[in-house]
Amino acid sequence: MMEEKRKTYYISLDNKTVSKTNTPETDYEVSATPTEIVKFENLLKENDDNDFVFAAKSIPFKPFAEGEVEGMREETHDNYMQAYQFIYKHGTEGTREKLKEIGYDK
Repeated sequence: MMEEKRKTYYISLDNKTVSKTNTPETDYEVSATPTEIVKFENLLKENDDNDFVFAAKSIPFKPFAEGEVEGMREETHDNYMQAYQFIYKHGTEGTREKLKEIGYDK
């Protein structure tokens, strides 16, 4: 199996995007393999789905089970923590500094 080459990617958590070009919206710069990036994008997509479901469940049409919402919050939180771990692990020095500024320090 051929070893994958690391490439530079730029991540925007607000927009839930990963791109190969640096834009003003970009939060973090990482160096990762295409396979690692696909896993990371799936994590972002999962969060997106959870956020949507969570938002839909928060609309007060009918009472909902608080426990269910709590479980979703925890799952979303875990996903975000995994996302930050990924960014920290693959991030540049500057990226790690930014993470420390927002209070994330593995």
